[in-house]
Amino acid sequence: MAAHVENPGKVTNVFDLDFDKQEVSVVDIGRSWKTYSVKDLSSAVYSACRKSGLGPFQYEARLENSLTGKARPSAGHLSARDISFAEEITEIDGLLDFYMETNFDVDAVFGTHVCTGENDDTLNVYANYDMVAGQVCDELEIDLHRADGREESVEYRLNAVEKATLLRKMDAYCQAQTGQTLVDYSAQRMAEGIAPPAQPTM
Repeated sequence: MAAHVENPGKVTNVFDLDFDKQEVSVVDIGRSWKTYSVKDLSSAVYSACRKSGLGPFQYEARLENSLTGKARPSAGHLSARDISFAEEITEIDGLLDFYMETNFDVDAVFGTHVCTGENDDTLNVYANYDMVAGQVCDELEIDLHRADGREESVEYRLNAVEKATLLRKMDAYCQAQTGQTLVDYSAQRMAEGIAPPAQPTM
């Protein structure tokens, strides 16, 4: 996946075949993962290839048209459409924290059980950017808040494609929020250092 991101001409694509779930996932540069059922993909391939004598790009266009609206969320495959941010960018221990909105099926992606009327559990999801290393951290920070007051951490390790997609979205959000690129904003924050705590007023 890292080679695909760096040189799509050399590694043309990356696929994940899950025969237990009957799902096929494909890496889409700029949009991260797309996942389809084997049945939908098989039908789309049949539809695209019924007409003979077309060029490769025409077959590809027919295939993509047949798959429009058929993508589904899938565990371990965070797609670009799932990634959006809200609230202010905060800084903790050299990391910039981006609060992720959870307007997608988090249960399908993270393997949780919060999109249900059976409980009142909630998730807080953060993507972190390491200012010193200049890269997205390897894991999302996911806090599961149980209705009974318990808190748990949910592990989700990012792959190369997801990190590249997050980096692009972080940079765009940072520019919208601060007027600076992610790199420039990080440099400014590191140059400023940690401000001393405010003194209590008498």
